[in-house]
Amino acid sequence: MSADPSSPAYFGRYQVVEELGAGAMGVVYLCVDSRLARPVAVKVLRENELMTEAEREQYHARFRHEAEAAGRLTHPDIVQIYDIGPSYLVMEFLEGRALGAFLKAGGTFSVRQICSLVLRVADAIDYAHRHGIVHRDIKPANIMMMDDGSVKVLDFGVARLDSSNLTAAGTVVGSVQYMAPEQMMGERVDGRADIFSLAAVAYELLTGRAPFPGKTITEVVSRVVHGAHVPPREVDPRFPEAVNGAFARAFAIQPASRTGRAMDFARDLYEAAQPVLDMEVIHGAPESTPTQVPVPGTTVQVPPGLGPRAAPERAGVLLLDSDPPRARVYLDGSPVGETPLPGVEVALGRHVVRMEAEGREAVSADVELERDRPLRALSFTLPLPTPADAPIRPGQLVEFSPAVTPPQRISGAVPAYPAAAQERGLEGAPVVELWVGETGQVVDVAIVESAGALLDTAVLEAVAAWQFNPARLRGVPVSVRLTFQHLFRR
Repeated sequence: MSADPSSPAYFGRYQVVEELGAGAMGVVYLCVDSRLARPVAVKVLRENELMTEAEREQYHARFRHEAEAAGRLTHPDIVQIYDIGPSYLVMEFLEGRALGAFLKAGGTFSVRQICSLVLRVADAIDYAHRHGIVHRDIKPANIMMMDDGSVKVLDFGVARLDSSNLTAAGTVVGSVQYMAPEQMMGERVDGRADIFSLAAVAYELLTGRAPFPGKTITEVVSRVVHGAHVPPREVDPRFPEAVNGAFARAFAIQPASRTGRAMDFARDLYEAAQPVLDMEVIHGAPESTPTQVPVPGTTVQVPPGLGPRAAPERAGVLLLDSDPPRARVYLDGSPVGETPLPGVEVALGRHVVRMEAEGREAVSADVELERDRPLRALSFTLPLPTPADAPIRPGQLVEFSPAVTPPQRISGAVPAYPAAAQERGLEGAPVVELWVGETGQVVDVAIVESAGALLDTAVLEAVAAWQFNPARLRGVPVSVRLTFQHLFRR
């Protein structure tokens, strides 16, 4: 799909290559960052010509809030925001396929794969909720299945901060097939609406059908607001009764009666589905049999990217520990035990590790095992929750949240492409973690993902010389950690 000739050639420093698609709030373009020479996705605000000036101002305000909200989220399963323009935001360019496209094309998931996917999306949703952000439009089209097997939650185009009133009462935003009853009624929503929507996605993955079927939108809405979903066992009796219970709690009409956290629903589902984890769900079957769960041993055709990855030539090992000990460990959404874990065998490649402990904040991190580095030892410190009214000390190391004003770089050059690397034709994208102190200086910088000594050194030397306006929390200068990636390409 080529770019529209009438569209600008640039958005800021981002050169338009082609149009990728259009959504409710804007058009998405594939662009190239002329400064960093990396591909990015730029989402540009699309206005309705019939809008009044007041409506246009409100629309722009919602767009700015989208960008600010999404830009605060740094989670391995949430699309990363790089930059914000006057009417556009710049996101990482993802190579993958939307879950909705997978389902439409037809394919097969095992129940185990579905539960793992739901756990990972739930982790991302709960992370956003802890930062005061409600997505409001969780659906298969907004869940990207990446080529490396990972997952990304997309499009915070209808997300809003809990404190925002830009989405007025009586205004319905979202996709009706996955929408919570309070959202349909135009009432105020919180994170429990996202849990309802996640359960609707999980139901469709498991059964191939919508939980609230109807021939018209009116019929669907009526079933949702009256809580008339079809229990999964009525679609296929091989699902355990406990699976019905997990969905009944997530689909409760009243938010107060609904499952409280996305991860709680995901775990309920995983536990309930234990007897049938190896069953396979075939999507795209004839209308008369929209879901088939073949008995063990049945041979099915799995489209690329849907089925389990081929067994690796070599396995990797993770050694996992935590402070405090006995933290619950989840690998790619599936529970693997409690710390300390002396050795967890995993496939080579990228994985997400999450640890939880009672009375502590959960911690998630990306881990990559490579052929030359198949063994990784990780130890996580799970921080104590900080009371909302706790005094802030200058220089205190804090986690990003909506209350934190991010640091802004005020001096220092971007990394220069080393001549020796150019001569050798080296390309890569090193990722570094910066510790920015309360005076705006870079206290520490370390390589998170290496691209080789030449390119790593170029990034480290440039970043170490940067100076920032420091991050602030309640007006107090604080220390924060953030990641930065630079792409070197010939």
